[in-house]
Amino acid sequence: MSYTKKDRLIARINDNYADFKSSLRGASRDSLFEMAGRIAVVSEAHKILTTCYSWNEEVDGEVDFYLLFRNPLTIIADAWEKQRGESMIAFYDAMYGIAYSDQAISQYPLIEGVADDIVYIGNAGHGIWPCGGI
Repeated sequence: MSYTKKDRLIARINDNYADFKSSLRGASRDSLFEMAGRIAVVSEAHKILTTCYSWNEEVDGEVDFYLLFRNPLTIIADAWEKQRGESMIAFYDAMYGIAYSDQAISQYPLIEGVADDIVYIGNAGHGIWPCGGI
């Protein structure tokens, strides 16, 4: 079976979510209560990204951009949480904000072996590419 870049990204997001849930195991009730908002944001972001978000791997490089990162789910959940909105408009604004900023490159861990090969050639996730592709 041949996997597309979109398939690889969704698999990585699923792995990120499994790791997030594993990190919560053994947490105290008080701790889980304090983290309820974050748990909701990450869970909802995972659901949207893996079931109904329209990843466009051919037109704008969005899939390639998120494949640069070890944990794209955290990047997107963080941005959405900062938007302080629960609507899909806030979610898309968060996605747009990440892709049109080079801040994610400096703030979040990249996949192994890509950090030294990043070339920034303009604004947007559209302008950040690993040399030679992913």
